[in-house]
Amino acid sequence: MRNRILGLLTTIILGGAIMVGLIACGDSDDNKGNNQKKVVVLLPDNSSLDRWATDKENLEKVLGTYGFQTDFYEAPETAEGADQQVNQLRNAINGGAKYIVLTAIDYQKINDSKLLEQNPDVKVVCHDRIIPDNPRIAYISSTDTKEIGRMQAMFLLNHYRSSGAATMTIELLEGPETDVNAKSYYDGAMELLKSYIDDGSLVVKSGKKEYSQVKSDSWSIADGRKAMQDRLASYAEGERPDMILAANDNLAQGAIATLMVAGITDMPVITGQDNTAVAEDNIKNGRQAMTIDKNLEDMAYNTALIVNSLVSKSPVQSSQSINGIPVFYSKTTVMTIDSY
Repeated sequence: MRNRILGLLTTIILGGAIMVGLIACGDSDDNKGNNQKKVVVLLPDNSSLDRWATDKENLEKVLGTYGFQTDFYEAPETAEGADQQVNQLRNAINGGAKYIVLTAIDYQKINDSKLLEQNPDVKVVCHDRIIPDNPRIAYISSTDTKEIGRMQAMFLLNHYRSSGAATMTIELLEGPETDVNAKSYYDGAMELLKSYIDDGSLVVKSGKKEYSQVKSDSWSIADGRKAMQDRLASYAEGERPDMILAANDNLAQGAIATLMVAGITDMPVITGQDNTAVAEDNIKNGRQAMTIDKNLEDMAYNTALIVNSLVSKSPVQSSQSINGIPVFYSKTTVMTIDSY
């Protein structure tokens, strides 16, 4: 009898061990080798904009707090880099990625690839840069791009109004059409500036006012220099515009370099965006009037929160949307010499 009882207990114990093993294996299978905790992040590299290195650091840190393993793909902000990013996206999807954070180098090339439409089970979160006309985007984590344009324009208008001058000259330096945000910055600024330009209060001596005329080929410093050289051709030697609407700090830095080469030391009122270290230095030294801090930590937090909600199948709700896609905005702050 005693042997029969011991045999029964052994069977129960072994059976329990087998069940535990099956449960453990079941958990591993459900996670598909932990694929559910893996996130692929596609970013531009920092060869044109230093901020992308900061975004990478922030995203890796915050996604890590949620327990996600992150695989990063980077490419330069060039036509070749945009093609490379499409291939990176294809490879990530073919490799089994189900959750992707994407900052598009050229949004149109992403759309033309049809990769997102062909893989509807892949959840894509746009980080900073919006991809329009693509219903496969699950969420957007960005800033209110039109509001940034309005903030820059309002800063210039406040300077104009407080100056007491009847008229002032102004030139516009905007970003590339490959980044849909660039047109949005322009649109936001022109909501406030257009009426002043139309009635002659603000004079664009170069005559370049439409986005198609003021867009650059990239966000690079070199393109800022090139754009400013083009605008200065409409001014007499030693003359410069009173104000420059530069959409970001790189364009502002390029404009400043061109003006300095032209022998101009009394700088126009120049705007910016991204709060780079160079912009801070330029503001402290009176070469740039303002920049806009986009709170990249806040943006990374919003992106990670969204991804976690998608993985846990409990989508977060937003009261704001762009073309029906829910969007979470990070805080933006005007930075002037008094901010540092």
